[in-house]
Amino acid sequence: MKPKSKVSLVSYQASQDQTLADHALDTSDLNTTDDVNIRESAFPGEQPNPAPMETGSLSVEQVLDSVAQCYPEIEVAINDIEAAEGKILSSWGQFDSNFGAFSISQPMGFYQNYHNGTGISQPLWGGGEVYGSYRIGRGKFEPWYGDRATDEGGEFKAGFALPLLKDRGIDARRTGVRSAEAGRDQVVADVESRLLQFQRFATQAYWDWVASGQAVQIQKQLLELAQTRVNQINERIEKGDLAIIARIDNERFIAKRLNDLIKARRLLEKAAIKMSLFYRDGNCMPVIAQPEQVPDDIPDAWRITEGQLDSDTNTAIAIRPELTALIAARDQACLDLQYANNLILPKLDVKGYAAKDVGALASSLGDKQPFQLQLGVVAEVPIQRREGLGKIRTAKAKLSQIDAKTRFVTDKIRAEIQDAASAVNAAYDQIQQSQKNVELARRSLQFGRQLFDAGDIDLIELNIYENSVADAELQLLEAVFKYFFNRATYETAKSGSAFER
Repeated sequence: MKPKSKVSLVSYQASQDQTLADHALDTSDLNTTDDVNIRESAFPGEQPNPAPMETGSLSVEQVLDSVAQCYPEIEVAINDIEAAEGKILSSWGQFDSNFGAFSISQPMGFYQNYHNGTGISQPLWGGGEVYGSYRIGRGKFEPWYGDRATDEGGEFKAGFALPLLKDRGIDARRTGVRSAEAGRDQVVADVESRLLQFQRFATQAYWDWVASGQAVQIQKQLLELAQTRVNQINERIEKGDLAIIARIDNERFIAKRLNDLIKARRLLEKAAIKMSLFYRDGNCMPVIAQPEQVPDDIPDAWRITEGQLDSDTNTAIAIRPELTALIAARDQACLDLQYANNLILPKLDVKGYAAKDVGALASSLGDKQPFQLQLGVVAEVPIQRREGLGKIRTAKAKLSQIDAKTRFVTDKIRAEIQDAASAVNAAYDQIQQSQKNVELARRSLQFGRQLFDAGDIDLIELNIYENSVADAELQLLEAVFKYFFNRATYETAKSGSAFER
């Protein structure tokens, strides 16, 4: 079972007839309750059925949904992927079928003729190409161009060229496609990393806003303590139980607490404005959340166990975008090495074609009539092989560099998760201690109120007890905020994907 803690951010309100311990401050402005219930729904996906927030309140899920739908930086990131997909499509253009045609006429001169033709070729993924063509040549041709003549129906021809050594396993065309795909994978990983950061920033901005709203409530409660005491002090002064200076002191407390409330409200407005970068309406326009939207409930806090930490670390190492990008970069470097090794191989291609003229004979010789078949081998051997050898050295160096970087990034991810878990657990421990401090401060305030009513302490001493309760509650609030701030960092550190695209 996960240890859970109840966080209470309200203090006690004095009245003329009852002690401070008998009353909770009016919290109608922010729709809070005496006990802020904590649920396990702070981070989407952790619980299968997170409990819904109070009607009208703003949940972290709503903010994250808004980020996924409207955050401008996400559109920029997604367009990076589109650009990478465009590069892949462009690289496939090397395998496009090629259609060609020509028409050559020689109407004047001793040799009068025309020579027309059309054809299509198709590069093959395994290297080489196949092609087919049709041509017709009529008239009187120069003896050295005798092959341009065809029978009256023209010539049909089909041929091929296949590599046996160089360009057999890899060639420039395939390298271009695979390199573009590896580049796309790196872009996707980079986008995923950026999306995770957007999610973390949005979550942390949300909890900053929630904490600021709760801080306003605490300052408001502290101010109301002094305001509700005015009539009681006046009555006691009239009875002679208090000196007139007590009225001045209470007015001074009201002025100071009102000033603190103004500061707290400014921090709330600042947090709401910051969150509006992530929280947007249906038209994707920034929305400044209102104070009454601060949620009543705060999710449960719990420690991260060693087992959970180990499991999350292993998962992060398997799926973190930074490592995914390095894997893609390594694939690309391996591809470069494979192509470099290909460059030092001797070229050995087998080529052939079949051709047949049709129609009436173009000459009495009938030399175009027979079916033609030709097969041959073409060889070419690089001597220095400097291009290939140089690229091999470059690719091997890059592979070593990527491997070293992968080890470092893996260590960095592990340290990042461990540090985030340590911060989460420290904040959890602070919450536990802060809760105890709040309870002790409240008990002291209860006794202080009784002493004040009995005339054993003055208003200044009572003010100290009241401020101690407020300070304890603010410390608890700070611990809660640190917990969720660091929890967002931890969730990002262990994640591999932020939003569905």
